Amino acid sequence: MNTWRNWFGGRRGGFFFLLLGLGIVGVFIALELRFPAAAQLQAVTGRVDWTYDSRDAMYFAARTTPQQFAVHVKSDADGRLRAALRAATRLYPVTVRFAPDQVNHPGFLPGDFHVVYGVSVGGKEVTSLDDVRASYRRDNLVALVLGAAFMLLGVQRLVIYRNEKPNAGRAGGGTRASRRSR
Repeated sequence: MNTWRNWFGGRRGGFFFLLLGLGIVGVFIALELRFPAAAQLQAVTGRVDWTYDSRDAMYFAARTTPQQFAVHVKSDADGRLRAALRAATRLYPVTVRFAPDQVNHPGFLPGDFHVVYGVSVGGKEVTSLDDVRASYRRDNLVALVLGAAFMLLGVQRLVIYRNEKPNAGRAGGGTRASRRSR
């Protein structure tokens, strides 16, 4: 355990946290760039045939189209989209705005599910694209804050241990393990 603590708190730990923070910030950038513009969305109108709720999304299908759709909890912070779809199931026409190139494949349901970025029930818009974008951005900000925190921790460790000599041996500076069992 002492060897692990030395690695965690030493110079190698600083490089680890710095690279981890950069990777998480890279994930944040990728998530922000992947959000579609309004011109990239397609719309389909029909009645919702069935819905399936899971922990992270609500999956549903409309009768008039072979496509299936998913409303992620991440895009629906206040729950209005999912509540409107539940209420409209088999009753009201629903217009779904989705990105055709973003497809999910949940392991527990057959088929492809397109990510939904807007729903209109009976001609009334439930949530605008800007509201969905704000929900995504609020969730993605967690990745940005975590990435910045890890980068700061890594830089702090590198500054504290800047005079430490890099050791090519074991992480804690110990000897290499022998081939013989002890």
